[in-house]
Amino acid sequence: MKFSKLALALAGSALLSACATIVTGTTQIIKVDSNPQGAKIFTAEKITEHGKTVYANRSEAGVTPGSVAIPRKDGAVLLEKEGYEPTEVPLKRGMSGWVWGDIVLLSLLSTSIDTSTGAAKEYDPREYLVEMKTISK
Repeated sequence: MKFSKLALALAGSALLSACATIVTGTTQIIKVDSNPQGAKIFTAEKITEHGKTVYANRSEAGVTPGSVAIPRKDGAVLLEKEGYEPTEVPLKRGMSGWVWGDIVLLSLLSTSIDTSTGAAKEYDPREYLVEMKTISK
């Protein structure tokens, strides 16, 4: 009887492993607007190499105002408009509530998966308004 309960508990834990990765995924949609509007939106992966920020896998994602899907792990959103300085949207990330499912299940594997995929984090707020600065001559 004890063996069947243990087997059931292990199977349930395996099915629920990586709660955040399964439920929320590894990307998140956020809304981006700018003043002035009409800036090109680029998404990228933000990497620090030798103390310097590098943007990898950069791709155009639309024009402000707009919604974009960005990776939860090290995601970055950049805005560009002629006559204005290129601007990085100051994204803020916090812990996803789904990580508590991992913690409650005491699953180190689940927590590790969610952390490595970035699903353990979420962007909050989900809407950003960025003031762009004109290029000084």
